[in-house]
Amino acid sequence: MRPAWTVTATVLLHRDGRWLLTVRGADVDDAAGQLGLVGGHVEHPEAGSGVLEATARREASEEVGLDLGGVALTYLESEFFTTDAGAGQVSVAFVAAAPADAEPRAADPAEVAAVGWWTPDEAASDRRCPPWLPGLLGRAAARAGL
Repeated sequence: MRPAWTVTATVLLHRDGRWLLTVRGADVDDAAGQLGLVGGHVEHPEAGSGVLEATARREASEEVGLDLGGVALTYLESEFFTTDAGAGQVSVAFVAAAPADAEPRAADPAEVAAVGWWTPDEAASDRRCPPWLPGLLGRAAARAGL
């Protein structure tokens, strides 16, 4: 039998040299209380063409209240890792300019305790920053031409 894993899609949104990051809720299963990205698991109804992009857009709406319907998502990278709970996960990351006419908000405080805009240096110096995040922000900035 093949091992099973979940698939997630994330989107790194930038505006004015800053990146939209979340502070994960204290009671979430993975990376509680850490800085994180907007994103989440692929759900069955999203099956079909563009499933990862649809997931990233849905999660932006659900987690931070942003409509990315007209926003171009640019593929950044994918990776396989093991979550804090020991589960395998494939994650696909996209980069996009945040809509200028909307401000993000923590839509579900149990999942996302707070949202904010960080420079890569600010994120790296934050005690809640996981070790992989500064490098990812650097690669995202390069991909976005920032």
